[in-house]
Amino acid sequence: MLRSQSSRRRGAISVSVDPDPDPDPVPEPRRRRAATSAAADFLWELRKYVLLQATLAASVTYVAGLSPPGGFWPDNAGGHLAGDPVLQATHPGRYKVFFYFNATAFVASVVTVNLLLVQSLSRRRWWLRALQAAMVLNQLGLMGAYAAGSCREAAMSAYVIALVAIVSTYVCAHVLCALRTTRGGGGQNAAPEAPEAVERARKDLLIFATLAATVTYQAGLSTPGGFRSSNSQDDDGDHRAGDPLLGGHRFMAFFYLNTTAFVASLVVVMLLMSRTMSRHGFRSCALWVCTGLAIAGLTGAFAVGSSRSVKTSVYVTALLAAVLLYIGLQVLVFWCEPVENWLRDAKDTLRRYLQLDHQHDPPSSQDHHPVHQVQVQISSDPDADQLLKKSRMYLLLLGILAAGVTYQAGLNPPGGFWQSNAPAGSGDHYLAGDPVLHITYPLRYLAFFYCNATAFVASLVILVLLLSSTFSTQGIKYSALQIAMILDLLGLIGAYGAGSCRQVSKSVYVSVIVVPVFLYVGIHALVFMLQVFPSHATWRGMVKEKLEQPVPEWLKKLFEEPRGTGEEEEQEQEQHEDMKWKLEKRRKLLLLLAILAAGLTYQAGMSPPGGFWQENQTGHVVGNPVLSDNYPRRYMAFFYCNATAFVASLGIIMLLVNRKLSTRGIQSYAIRVCVILDLIGLLGAFAAGSTRKVSTSIYVFALIIAALLCIALQVALVVSKSVQALLQRFLSAFFGSVVDEEEDAGQLPHTAAADGAAARDRDPWYEKLPKYLLLLAALAAAVTYQAAMNPPGGLWGDTKNGHHIAGHPVLRSTYTKRYKAFFYCNATSFMASLAIMVLLLIKRVSSAQAAILALHATMILTLFGLMGAYAAGSSRRLRTCAYILALVIGVSAYIVVLVFVSVGIAERMRLVMRKIREQLIR
Repeated sequence: MLRSQSSRRRGAISVSVDPDPDPDPVPEPRRRRAATSAAADFLWELRKYVLLQATLAASVTYVAGLSPPGGFWPDNAGGHLAGDPVLQATHPGRYKVFFYFNATAFVASVVTVNLLLVQSLSRRRWWLRALQAAMVLNQLGLMGAYAAGSCREAAMSAYVIALVAIVSTYVCAHVLCALRTTRGGGGQNAAPEAPEAVERARKDLLIFATLAATVTYQAGLSTPGGFRSSNSQDDDGDHRAGDPLLGGHRFMAFFYLNTTAFVASLVVVMLLMSRTMSRHGFRSCALWVCTGLAIAGLTGAFAVGSSRSVKTSVYVTALLAAVLLYIGLQVLVFWCEPVENWLRDAKDTLRRYLQLDHQHDPPSSQDHHPVHQVQVQISSDPDADQLLKKSRMYLLLLGILAAGVTYQAGLNPPGGFWQSNAPAGSGDHYLAGDPVLHITYPLRYLAFFYCNATAFVASLVILVLLLSSTFSTQGIKYSALQIAMILDLLGLIGAYGAGSCRQVSKSVYVSVIVVPVFLYVGIHALVFMLQVFPSHATWRGMVKEKLEQPVPEWLKKLFEEPRGTGEEEEQEQEQHEDMKWKLEKRRKLLLLLAILAAGLTYQAGMSPPGGFWQENQTGHVVGNPVLSDNYPRRYMAFFYCNATAFVASLGIIMLLVNRKLSTRGIQSYAIRVCVILDLIGLLGAFAAGSTRKVSTSIYVFALIIAALLCIALQVALVVSKSVQALLQRFLSAFFGSVVDEEEDAGQLPHTAAADGAAARDRDPWYEKLPKYLLLLAALAAAVTYQAAMNPPGGLWGDTKNGHHIAGHPVLRSTYTKRYKAFFYCNATSFMASLAIMVLLLIKRVSSAQAAILALHATMILTLFGLMGAYAAGSSRRLRTCAYILALVIGVSAYIVVLVFVSVGIAERMRLVMRKIREQLIR
């Protein structure tokens, strides 16, 4: 009897041969398989947010590994080498714990990125388990590194461990509750699909929690006020080098509040990454409680860490209370019906005033002009709304990034600050903390200040316009938003020209290279942007002809759209919609790259590699770049290349802000010229600023040549059909039989999975993968570029210590081989990232499946370069470096085994298990 029941249950999970007259409602294996499939689908839907979380985790752990908490020894004294981590000598056990946990989190985040990029693995249970394990390992590594590196006392570390234990218990309780509920329901009472509001809340909370965890992790490892550079003693007791400079009670308050926010953010991430736990979290308000704790912790940590007096801390806290009170009053006012009616009338009146087409209509023209104008207005509003929908994220990104870099540049102006008050009788009047540039170059500082402030305010105007649907739509229609952006970019250019150099000739160079960009943009703006005005303006055609007459013919030929034969033109007309969609995709990619490149080059120009002189010495001026005095040619190369890349990035942004300009710019050679100048400038600035020797610069140029050869090879593979056929035959000889096989037991039914050869061509994965690769490549390029400009171990600050030269990397003098390993790996990762970005900008490459797979392989090379640079730059001992290398080897072997097991062995085991089941059923 028992055997027959067992046989019938086994038959329920295989092909139904003899249906059971009284089957179970949902067999246990099928229920578990359905739950696994639902969990995989849930993670697949959130893959872009998981990718964002993993990328940010990799970035913060990479930076923390290269610049560990406690700082570095500034000189060779007391048996220590300059550039060695202070924490390693003062708290060796704590440093080891921090190092191993941080390295584990970094490698786990890289594994998560790799698993998300392999689409063929995403439909297998192995992928789900591996991804979940990597995410849990990443978060545990972040917690352990934070507990070890954010404090120096055992009691504070115990607090972090207690919080981690509470988090683990809380998560386990949710898991057990979810499992018990699911088993009790028998699998039939499955939760319905979450409504759109819940899905939106989940994604918003996930973004907030990810950013909050990133900010608190960085703030915890680099506490406000910095670290002590030597052992000292004061009223608070004895202090060791590497201890935080922040006072006792204030530091404890900051630590506990920041830690609470960090752990609460990780709890939110854990809950949102699980479909079952997030559903229970929304129902039990656990997510909102943790989010409230994270917000309260962030607010308290900011109030304590941003000031040094009780009065200012109370003021910051009172500001939060005032804001909440203001919001509450607004809610109460808006609930009143008279206020609501008045606001509706005011909004309608405002919209009428913004309708410029109806302001000057004569009464006698009601039979003709109003009808025509209303039709124009109705037909133009949807275009503005559609343009706003497609560009809102990128315009917000531009405004946020411009506001961020100008805000940081305003608070930390180029040249640094005075370290002490002006000596008596010197004739200068300044206090410690005043900008150096204001005293040494007052006119240059004023130009920088006003241009930077203008760009900052224009960025805020952009954000305000985009936050209102009425203002943003009308702003795009009548070019108010475009004007604000151009004003923002003009302010950035002025601030860059004034603050990035100290000589008039260099500022003139920045102004000169801006002229061609504005000449082209101005001509196109005057000719093509007139169409945003009412169409009954008969003078538009006359103005257009008058403006086109003085334009030289060579300029028209240079920027005119390339045309083909008659057959090609007919084919292009038939594929107009497809071309429009592709142009929009390329516009978004180019705009994203240009915004990131502009932010990078602006920061590098304001804070050049090598830093600034801290005091007046023989032949040196305080606030001037160190590299300019020690290596004038290298600094000139860095400055001109960086300035060219910065202006080219702004030119690309200006071309892409307006849709008409972007369409013509992408189809013509203008955008290609700007992109080439941008990439050449970035490569040249990296080669000149990241090293001080000719041999290493030659290596960088060799990498550039290799990247160009890679681009040429990829283009040849994509363009040449014969090469494509040869490559396809080569790949099919090794992987054809495996790729074509379909799995049942080991495969998860994803919605994004291919469903045959015809559906595979329309697989959304191949549309999303270029965006993921571009995002990863851009962030990897940003991280490696900044690491090259400010290498681990810091830079020599003066020439008083023997034969060392100010501005040189300390690590190169103390650990030459380790510095070379870091430099070569970091440069390789940077060049590979640039190669990926260049290839994704090529139309045929980005649309070819084989090329995307090749770019995926190049991204693996980039990630391995990051691992190698991290291993060389984050440690000073062979044992710790060997640990990271072992992790890299283990990760590589893990991924390889995962691929082969999921593709090959799993298929064989499935066949074996099917035969066993058939025998048992019989």
